[in-house]
Amino acid sequence: MGTERKSRELLQVLAAILAILLMMGNVVIASDSQSVSKEIVDPYQVYTYELMTQQIDQLAAAYPELIEVKSIGTTGFGRDIKAVKLGKGDASILIDGSQHAREWMGTNLILYMIDRYAYAYEHNMRYEHYPVRQLLDQCSIWFVPMVNPDGVALQQEGLNAFPESYHAYLLSMNGGSTNFKRWKANATGIDINRQYPAMWTGIRNSPQYPTFKNYKGSEPVETAEALSMIRFTYESDPEIALSYHTSGEVLYWHFNTASEYVARDKKMADTISGMTGYSQIKPEKDPSGGGFTDWFIVQFGRPGFTAELGPYQEETELPLWTFTDIWEKNQSLGLFLASEGYKLWRERYPIEKVEENIQLLEPVQLYNRPSDSFPTGGELKEARVTSDARMGDWYRIPTWLGPRWVRLNQAAYLHGHSESYPNHINLKEKTAIYKYPKANEAELLGQLEPQEVETLERWNDWILIRTWSGDGWIQEKK
Repeated sequence: MGTERKSRELLQVLAAILAILLMMGNVVIASDSQSVSKEIVDPYQVYTYELMTQQIDQLAAAYPELIEVKSIGTTGFGRDIKAVKLGKGDASILIDGSQHAREWMGTNLILYMIDRYAYAYEHNMRYEHYPVRQLLDQCSIWFVPMVNPDGVALQQEGLNAFPESYHAYLLSMNGGSTNFKRWKANATGIDINRQYPAMWTGIRNSPQYPTFKNYKGSEPVETAEALSMIRFTYESDPEIALSYHTSGEVLYWHFNTASEYVARDKKMADTISGMTGYSQIKPEKDPSGGGFTDWFIVQFGRPGFTAELGPYQEETELPLWTFTDIWEKNQSLGLFLASEGYKLWRERYPIEKVEENIQLLEPVQLYNRPSDSFPTGGELKEARVTSDARMGDWYRIPTWLGPRWVRLNQAAYLHGHSESYPNHINLKEKTAIYKYPKANEAELLGQLEPQEVETLERWNDWILIRTWSGDGWIQEKK
């Protein structure tokens, strides 16, 4: 037994060394930066919820301009479901892992992706032929590394991860066994990846009660985890979704996909299969639904993929030594999807590059995308800004939140900036004074009798003046 253990340990060490060599061999330097980097994430270890949270915080501290972290919800036992945004692009894709407790290898892969992509971005490197900085400036990647932290904690740590008052119930759902290595559900015995409202009533082979796997629940979206993922997907509005599972080395890509999207999604699936070697599951006429990407495909009409990362395992997790092969197959997959996501984004949002000065004359609402459906909840007060992109009457401008969108048909603004114009002028006849330049009669502030007035700013043939009742704009007489 001791000899076998030493052999396994030796294999894990050799696998780790091989992974580093493979990674270095596939990274092409596009600058003068060194090819050897200090890694924050070590994927050859068991990532508990606590360790994952700690290293997400370390990554965010190491790359504050590139990485954003937020909680998208809280589990029944108080664990935050973390989402990590990597990139600066308006377009986005979504990659998640550990919907199933024993499939936490997806967490390891996602954390290592964040680590390596962030380093490559900062040092202007490429993964294979993918220019990391360019892609992440165009399309951000949202990661949810551990959708099911309660279930993962139970699978990894057993009863010790939960209050003693809950132990008897956990044991009953696990057939009386204190060994939770086979556990797949969340901590209430519900399979999260059977919780999404996509043909939920037709899900096959569901137990009638909470247990370690496959119980779909009493109704869809009754778990905090599924509800959090659904809300976050609407909020982040990804062009593509990829869900990492771990057993079987196969790829699911079709769930009642509309005929007009089949060729588009099949082309992406073929590329993913070529990169990973994962065989594609043939579409079924009557699939058993409830999965996250099932729901995403049907609800959004966009590409959704579920990848099973490693060789088939009988009711347990993948061994850590399999990460070497998993990383080799998946290391550039996130970048491929970001590239494809940006193409889809440009089709939905035909944005043109501009360099246009705009002066906001009143507060305007800020949006994450050029759509009324994605407000930030913040606003920008009167300001002189320079827009770098537009779509119709939407303009992207710099803000304290980073680049955000404003809709100018809902606000008073000037094309261009007014100039300082400290002066005095004599009004020789009655003059209309307006709240803004180009104003209509509804914004008429009143009439000024002939008099001398103090001027403040000028924009084209409009002049901002000061009066006893406040500042207003008059139009210069020809």
